[in-house]
Amino acid sequence: MIFLNKLFIIFISIFYLCLPACAVLDIDTSVDSEIRKKYNPKKIEQDLLPPLPDNLKNDIPLKSNENFSAPITTQTTPQLKEVKTLPKSNGQKITLKRGTKFTVRLTSGISDRMSVGAKIYFRLAKPIKTKFFSLPENTRFVGVVVDSHSPQITGNGGLLVIKVDNVTVNGRTQEINAKVTKTNYKNIYFNNIKGKRTYWQNIAKSIKPGKRFYDKMWSKTKKLAGDNVTIIFSPFTLITGVLVLGVNVMGSPLFAMFSKGGSISIPANSPFELKLLEDTTIYN
Repeated sequence: MIFLNKLFIIFISIFYLCLPACAVLDIDTSVDSEIRKKYNPKKIEQDLLPPLPDNLKNDIPLKSNENFSAPITTQTTPQLKEVKTLPKSNGQKITLKRGTKFTVRLTSGISDRMSVGAKIYFRLAKPIKTKFFSLPENTRFVGVVVDSHSPQITGNGGLLVIKVDNVTVNGRTQEINAKVTKTNYKNIYFNNIKGKRTYWQNIAKSIKPGKRFYDKMWSKTKKLAGDNVTIIFSPFTLITGVLVLGVNVMGSPLFAMFSKGGSISIPANSPFELKLLEDTTIYN
């Protein structure tokens, strides 16, 4: 009971303390009344806002025909298939694999005296026919000299290196990459057409003068030996012949180094074999 009395006394004390603050909350509405006397709020609204269009007055509310209860389905636009345009073909074509060989004929004579950059022409000896493609007879292959030299000392023969870089089929020139593998039915290695190396033959040739001198001295020796008076001179002729022959044999390797090798001279219409160095597409 004492606790309730204390609580009631505290509540009454707080209430009396708050009465002055409640008195201050009296709202002054005099300003609003003065504004309403001078201005008409409805008229201000009509002056500031633009009038509604006639076609919107008394309109019936719009209704949507869309069914919002149905599940939403997304419509996908069909994708156009990419159309690949093939390159225009100017006729038949054939892809020849690397290593394909052609037997051709030389149209004009060649030699190791030709300069670098000179053109060499070949023609197809026989037509090549397949089911879908054919190379006619006399199809022209064109080569170019990329290296050459005439016979050199030490018995080194002449050199001719040919690169075949285009073919002309029915008037249309196309690039290829080929080399020479045979000349006159003989194998050509590393695309080098070489003149005959004659070093060892030159050694034999360089001995011939000493051999001829020795034969001459031997004949004189036999003649002197048959005569009783001059028999004492016969050993000198024999010794001279032997010495000259010996010097000639010993020096023949050195003498042969100053001799040149064989030259290259290939007449027209000689057979050649060409080999492709990479896959090539030829159009007919």
